[in-house]
Amino acid sequence: MNFTKEADGTGLKSRPSNGGTFGSAPAAFIPALAGMALLLAAPAFALTSWLVASDHPAILFYAFPVLAAEIAVIILAVGAGLDLRAAFSRLHPTTRLGAGIWLSAIACANLIIAPARAAAVPLLFTTLIHACFALALWSLVTSRWTLHRKDFLYCTAAGVGLFGTVFGAVIVAELDNPDFDWLGVGIGITNIRQLGFYGVTLVGIAFGLGASTRGWHWLLAALGAAFGFWLVILSGSRVAFGAAIIAGIIIGALGESRQRASLAMLITLALATAIPASYLLIPHESWGFDRIIDRSFSGDGVNGYASGRLAIWKETWAAILESPFLGHGEGQFRSQVASAGNGLNHPHNALLQFVYQWGLVGTAALALMLASTVRNLRRPVWNDVRLASIGTATGLLAMAMLEGSLYHTFPVMIVILCLVIANATSAAMSAQPQRPTGPRRQINRP
Repeated sequence: MNFTKEADGTGLKSRPSNGGTFGSAPAAFIPALAGMALLLAAPAFALTSWLVASDHPAILFYAFPVLAAEIAVIILAVGAGLDLRAAFSRLHPTTRLGAGIWLSAIACANLIIAPARAAAVPLLFTTLIHACFALALWSLVTSRWTLHRKDFLYCTAAGVGLFGTVFGAVIVAELDNPDFDWLGVGIGITNIRQLGFYGVTLVGIAFGLGASTRGWHWLLAALGAAFGFWLVILSGSRVAFGAAIIAGIIIGALGESRQRASLAMLITLALATAIPASYLLIPHESWGFDRIIDRSFSGDGVNGYASGRLAIWKETWAAILESPFLGHGEGQFRSQVASAGNGLNHPHNALLQFVYQWGLVGTAALALMLASTVRNLRRPVWNDVRLASIGTATGLLAMAMLEGSLYHTFPVMIVILCLVIANATSAAMSAQPQRPTGPRRQINRP
């Protein structure tokens, strides 16, 4: 039996499998191939960007290996028999309405309004790939790949672990290179602060999946959390460090009381390991725990403490008022906002970023698309998959208020993955029959 989500998005209904492509023997490997694509996305991005980005900077800017992973999942979904139109029709009516308005709004902003369409069109293409990835993944994890939700989280975490290994090895190899850019780095990131995207992802998944486990599973989660915090601390980002802590707090608040002691031990052990270990690899003063502490308690004034963000936000708001309803399109920020210094691609605030790009119409439509996700948060039952998904997404969303985790391709893919899996898990759990909670009926035997 396969399961498909009802049109109102609140439950699942069963239907017999119709065989076809998915029923064939090779199709049994399709979920494994999708998991492999998720696993290889981050390390492949790190390697290719380090090896060839100097000659082909577009690979780093557009994150082609990550996009390739999303496209691979879409192709595999089609190979498994996915009909995108049918999948779209099964979405909640509010989600479909929001998606229709959003697609119209972003097409108008990027193809008609954007003054530099050559910069807008590639990013519009990236946005559409994200949307198709979300639809394909949602359709499959609510039907044919229901048993692989946790596997996809494991693959994602393993991929970040491989990324961190590649990153560390390359940094060690470049220690004696006087020409290496220690701020831009160029190993799957264009600024050292972006290393926090990967660290927060690994921390969130490790905390969510590890809080309810015991034995070697718990030890594996502790190792993942420590490695994730190590990446966060190396980034030197106060924002990433705070986002990782927020992910842990959210998981603890939503989980069962018996899981909180285990989670607290995970957090303590991860920090006790990651902070000292971070001092083993600090090639520049902008890296590491000392930078996080120094910037957290600096007295440079409000705008200085915010690293110039207030000035950027003020000019972004002024630009928004010039085209408040339909926005300016993607890829226009650095050429239109003077305080960006012709070097920043986003305002370091997701809400301002969306309104600037897509206007109030596109941003409101995006909010309408996500309304069912917010409603699902009210469901009281939380298993490890749902906790890991929401914890990770919350950490990256919190980071997006001060960084670009909803601009750069890899963290956007992770947020989509986590929200899709959280929604699918929530719907499946709500469809399961609840056990009676009343007193047992006593049977008197003769």
